[in-house]
Amino acid sequence: MDKADRILLEALQADSRRPIVELAEYAGLSSSACHRHIRMLESEGYIEGYGARLDPERLGLGLHALVEISLTRQSREAMDAFEEAVGRFDDILSCDLTSGAADYVIRVAAPDLAAFDDIHRNCLAQLPGVSAMRTSFVIRQIKPWRGYPVPER
Repeated sequence: MDKADRILLEALQADSRRPIVELAEYAGLSSSACHRHIRMLESEGYIEGYGARLDPERLGLGLHALVEISLTRQSREAMDAFEEAVGRFDDILSCDLTSGAADYVIRVAAPDLAAFDDIHRNCLAQLPGVSAMRTSFVIRQIKPWRGYPVPER
């Protein structure tokens, strides 16, 4: 990966709708070279896909919760069953295996506390092998996730 590739990755993360001509100029490339660089970044897996960042408030999802999950066992079978079940619930926005007190941290968004209660009862409580859950509600997001830093190699 060269400097132009890093520039393109940063620019595409910020706004993937930018035209090739604009991206090429920004990276100091011709349009055809820019297109080749982007296709190479896609084929090598640096770019996994394209999508829009949605405003959760506009969607009516004003309540965000981080749920720490501890499992009864940390066997491969228990973890596989838990992770497979997580994938079946659209209400679970993200799930990370973590070190520390909890085995997993799950992110959930809901319109309000009553809707979160429904998610808790019909989704989170259905996950296999859970011994404990601790929920923290996000009061205010300070810095939203906007992408990864692209380091020099």
